[in-house]
Amino acid sequence: MDTWRTFDFKGGKTRLGRKIGEVLKPGNFKCSLCGGTGILLRTKGTKCSACKGSGTFYSTGPVVVCAYCRGRGDHPPRTNLTCTVCGGKGLVDVTKPVEVCGYCGGTGREPGNNLPCLKCKGKGVITK
Repeated sequence: MDTWRTFDFKGGKTRLGRKIGEVLKPGNFKCSLCGGTGILLRTKGTKCSACKGSGTFYSTGPVVVCAYCRGRGDHPPRTNLTCTVCGGKGLVDVTKPVEVCGYCGGTGREPGNNLPCLKCKGKGVITK
């Protein structure tokens, strides 16, 4: 018999080792959609649309892991569809200070359906 486990959005880590909800400093980041390779493996060698084939991107402001796709860059998971919130990068720009969105509870999803939260726009955090 299978047992269900809950996912902790504040302490969970993404596949690239970033914590969900943690504010990261500006800098160079690996692209989440292609895993930093610049090539999408699911489409047989197509250049990554999120990082334009470079495997990295530079952010000028503070960023957080995209709560809507959980930093994967694709939504639904394991598809060729890029996340509409982060554009496939796995990270979204924020303005400090931030707090967890009280409407969606930091999930980035509207309660009751699978659309991005209207209050935080899928980021999972809002500016205080």
